Amino acid sequence: MQQHGQLPQAGASNILQPLRNRLDSINLQVVDLLSERMRVCMGIAELKAAHGIAMMQPGRISYVLEIVRERSKASGLRSEYTESIFKLIIAETCTQEDLLINQRLSRGISS
Repeated sequence: MQQHGQLPQAGASNILQPLRNRLDSINLQVVDLLSERMRVCMGIAELKAAHGIAMMQPGRISYVLEIVRERSKASGLRSEYTESIFKLIIAETCTQEDLLINQRLSRGISS
C-alpha cells in the first residue's frame, strides 16, 4: 500500500533518473580528473628523481590542504569532508611517487 505523498518504485526511479544520470557523469569526470592529477604528479616525481629532490614535501601538502579547506568553505562544503578525501588522494600520490622515484633511482644505480 502506498503512503500519502510517496511515489511507487517505478515512479521514483523515473523522477530520479535525470539526476542520477548527471551524477554518473560527474562521477566519471572526478575519475578523469584524478587520473589527470596523477599524471601531473608522476611528472613531478620524474623531476624529483632526476634532480635528487626529496619525495616528501610537507610544506606543499600543508598548502594543498589549506587551499582545499578554503575552497570547501567558499563552496558550502564541510572542510573536514574534502580534507579527508584529499588526504587519501595525497597518500596514494605519495605511494605512486615513491615507487616511481625508487624505480628511477635503481635504474640509475645499476646503469
